[in-house]
Amino acid sequence: MTESATAIDFDQQDIAIVGGGMSGMLAALVLARDGHRVTVYERDDTDLPATADEAFDRWDRRGAPHARQSHALLARLRRILRDRAPDVLDELLAQGATEISVERILPPDIDDREPRPGDDDLALLCCRRLTIEWVLRRAVTAEPGVTWRGGLGVAGLLAEGTDVRGLRLEDGTTVTADLVVVGGGRNSPVLDWIAALGGSVQPVEEQSEAGIVYLSRFYRLRDGQELPLLTKDGAGGDLGYVAFAGFYGDNRTFSITFGVPTGDRDLMALRDADAWEAAIRTLKPLEPWTADGLAEPITDVESMARLKNRVRRFVVDGEPVATGLVVIGDAALATNPWYGKGCSLAGIAAEELSNALAEHGRDRVALAHAMDASVRTELEPHYTVAVRQDADRIKLHGAMRDGSEPDAMAAATRDFVLTGLLPASRTDADVFRAFFRSFNMLDAPDALLRDEKVMTAAFAAHAKKDERPPAPTLGPDRDEFLAVMAGATPR
Repeated sequence: MTESATAIDFDQQDIAIVGGGMSGMLAALVLARDGHRVTVYERDDTDLPATADEAFDRWDRRGAPHARQSHALLARLRRILRDRAPDVLDELLAQGATEISVERILPPDIDDREPRPGDDDLALLCCRRLTIEWVLRRAVTAEPGVTWRGGLGVAGLLAEGTDVRGLRLEDGTTVTADLVVVGGGRNSPVLDWIAALGGSVQPVEEQSEAGIVYLSRFYRLRDGQELPLLTKDGAGGDLGYVAFAGFYGDNRTFSITFGVPTGDRDLMALRDADAWEAAIRTLKPLEPWTADGLAEPITDVESMARLKNRVRRFVVDGEPVATGLVVIGDAALATNPWYGKGCSLAGIAAEELSNALAEHGRDRVALAHAMDASVRTELEPHYTVAVRQDADRIKLHGAMRDGSEPDAMAAATRDFVLTGLLPASRTDADVFRAFFRSFNMLDAPDALLRDEKVMTAAFAAHAKKDERPPAPTLGPDRDEFLAVMAGATPR
């Protein structure tokens, strides 16, 4: 055996991954292709459906409560797949995912249509969540370096003190591993597992309310119809009392989603299908999506609630809470799903873990510190922005409901975005690209506000807000909106 082959063999590790959702599958695929031996332990025991449509219709993904909510693969994750798993990206496109490039959505008021360096990165994929999982599951289970163990839950960690050496399974058996990666989602019991090790240092958790309930309904185009075009009005908006958006899907599907403020019981009437259908037809940006004869619903109105922004830190005061353990995905850091960052955050974590293993190998302490650093630099800034945005929105919604004076800072921020930044992005090609890059996680969350050209254009647009014609009305006021729903609901 050559010296280089010996080095490669030494670096190969047996890695146990807990959870077969997005974060677990992305990590499994990347790490197996790095040459590691990966075993995935997934509690759900369901056969893989034959097609993506069958997956959407009847795949029971109890561990993924947002499986039938609107989704998109932001440009950051698309780039990771392009570089790390191009076959998966190709298969998503083959399965009908809708690719949205910068050229396709460049606002019509921008005269400069010339391409720019970096435009190849500026594309996102619109696709149903279960289609994404179906494509990934097929790729992961077919990967030579991956063993998939479905229907097998994990009961805890196998460790020497706080040095993790494997897993304790719910069937009473144990398995050893060089590294345990937990990607079990928002409800992962990993904190209990770590506490059971009895270490003197425990994880630190920070969380805040997202302040939103997510409601979605999916549709399929009728024969002879095409996906609605993105018009000057876009495909969504924020009425102050509720936010809404249309999302392209795959296989001739699309979805419409509302973000309803938590605690607004009146707006939760949107869960009624008749009220929903009446309400979406009051919204101007959705007119192309609600045209008569365009599509028919293929789901009920699906809801997702009790959403939080949350970050967990597993290195505290410079000391890892455990070694031989890495926590990724929503089990480590979660943001409001309205911002669409969850899948990309999972992809970033998988890529960062790959890089950390390549650099530190079996140095378990160095690996823990490297992953902590990656969370703080690559992931946590997105959490921080989500917390701030949600706090501002919660304040504004509260003032709107009770008639009180809105928070001055939150109101000023909203005004600057609506009358400065967004108008500038609709007329300046470079500002639009900077905005699109920020939204798609290709740049740091604060890069937009640090871009001198963007801020100059935004302040100039804001200064002229009173000179522009009033912005078009996106929809009715809250009372009229509620009246429309009430009128459509059977009594």
